[in-house]
Amino acid sequence: MIIIKNLSANILGEPLFEGVAATVRSGDRIGIVGANGSGKTTFMRILAGLLEPDIGTIKVEHERVGYLPQDIEYTDNDTVESFLASVPIQKRDAVIKEVGLEGIDMGTLVSKLSGGQKRRLALARVLGIKPTFLLLDEPTNHLDRATINWLEEFIRDFRGGVVLISHDRSLLDGTVQKIFEIDPRAQIVKEYTGNYSSYLIEREKRDQLQNEAYDRQQREKKRLEAWLARKREESSVHADPSKGKMIRAKEKYLQREILDKEIVRAGPHKRIRGANLKGEVASAKLICRLTAIAKKFGDTNVLRNVSFEVRGKERVLLTGVNGSGKTTLLKILMGKMEPDSGVVKVGDNVSIGYFAQEQESLDLKKTVLDEFLDTPNLVSKKDPRAILGGFLFSDHDVFKKVSSLSLGERVRLVFAKLTNQRNELLVLDEPTNHLDIPSREVIESALMEYEGSIIAVSHDRFFVDKLGFDKTLELKSGLIQYV
Repeated sequence: MIIIKNLSANILGEPLFEGVAATVRSGDRIGIVGANGSGKTTFMRILAGLLEPDIGTIKVEHERVGYLPQDIEYTDNDTVESFLASVPIQKRDAVIKEVGLEGIDMGTLVSKLSGGQKRRLALARVLGIKPTFLLLDEPTNHLDRATINWLEEFIRDFRGGVVLISHDRSLLDGTVQKIFEIDPRAQIVKEYTGNYSSYLIEREKRDQLQNEAYDRQQREKKRLEAWLARKREESSVHADPSKGKMIRAKEKYLQREILDKEIVRAGPHKRIRGANLKGEVASAKLICRLTAIAKKFGDTNVLRNVSFEVRGKERVLLTGVNGSGKTTLLKILMGKMEPDSGVVKVGDNVSIGYFAQEQESLDLKKTVLDEFLDTPNLVSKKDPRAILGGFLFSDHDVFKKVSSLSLGERVRLVFAKLTNQRNELLVLDEPTNHLDIPSREVIESALMEYEGSIIAVSHDRFFVDKLGFDKTLELKSGLIQYV
C-alpha cells in the first residue's frame, strides 16, 4: 500500500499540484493522465522515492517498488550484463526471456540496441527485483506491437499494484480501473473511477457541473461587489456607524465564501493550434527508391537486400519487431547512416521532413526559440513566438533550454519545426511517443490532411488505424515483406 498525504510539488517556483491525498492499494490499476509538462513524471518520481515533495509525505507499507522511467539512462560503456547488475545472476535468464530478449549477447553495448530493446531491457531490470508494486512511466514507448500486447496482458495479470503513465489509449482502456488526472489549471489531482474511455465521459460531465458552479459563483461575486460599491458610496455621503458595520460584515462574507473558495473554470483543455503540415506532390512522382540496401553490425546482418519505392502521396507503414532494423533503414534513407551496399535515390527536388525517434536532431544547448529559428527552410512569416505559442510554449517558455524540456515538450518542438517547412515527404520514426493524448489527436488530424507522402514507423494502434496507410512493409530477418 502507498499512502499519499497533502502532497505538493513545484518546478521553477511554479506549482504543479497541491494537497494531493490518496491511498493506492495492492491490486489497484491506476492510470495517470495530463498534458505534457503538467507534472506526471514528477508525481511518479516522488512515488518512487527519487524526488522529495515540497510539502506532504509518501508512505510505502510492505511493498517492494519497481520503477520503469520514461527515459532509460545508461553510460556509453554499459553492456547488457552491466545494465542488469542489480538482478541476481540466477534470475537474469528468466527475466530476459520474460521480456522477449532471449539469446541476446550479454556483452552487447546498450547504446547499440534499438529503442524497443532498451525499453524491454529496462523492464527486465525492474522485474529482476521481484516487485510487488510497479510504477511505469510510458512503458510502451518504442515497443513493437507484439510486446505491447504482452505488456498489456502482463499488467492485467500482475498480482501487485500498478501505477501507469501512458498516452496509449488502448493500453489504458485495457488495463486500468482508475484514472488520476493532473489538472494544471487548478493544480490538483482529480480521481476518476473506470478506464480511459469512462474517464473522458465522466470528465465532460464534471467539467459541465464545474462551469455551472463557476458561473453561479461569478454572478454572486458581481452582485456582492456591486452592493458593496453602492453602500460604500452611500456611507461616504452620509456617515452611519451601522452601515459601516454591515459593510465590513459583507466584505468578510465575500472573502470567506467567494474569494477564498473561488472556483476555477474548467477547460477548454489546452491543445496545439496551427499544426498545418505544408507540402504536396504529384500522384506519379518518384519520392524515393531504395535498391538492395544492406547493413551489418558486427556479425549481425540487420538489413539484407532491402528494396522498395514510394511514389506520389503514398503513405507507407514500416513494421517489424524491436531490433529488426526499422530505425536503421530510415537513417539510411535520410543520409544519417551509410549502407554497406545498395543505393538510395531521392526524387528530384523532394524535400524531406524527418522526425527522429529520440529527437536527436534537437540541440539541447539552445533555447526553444533559437532551435526553432534554426529550422532549415522556414516558410512562415508569422511571429515565431506566436507560432511556438500555438505549440504551447508560451511567454518565458520560449527561453527555456531544450535540455530542460520534458520529452513530450521536445516532440511538440519538433512538430513546430516540421509544420513551418514545406516537405513532399515526411519520415516519421515513432512520432507520437511521449505526446499527451490531446496533442496526439491534433497531430493525427494534421497528418490526415497532409498532401505529401509519408513513411512512418509506429506502434501506436490508434495512430495507425486513424491514418489509414496505403501499404505496410514488414522488416523480417533483414528483408522486406509486403503485408
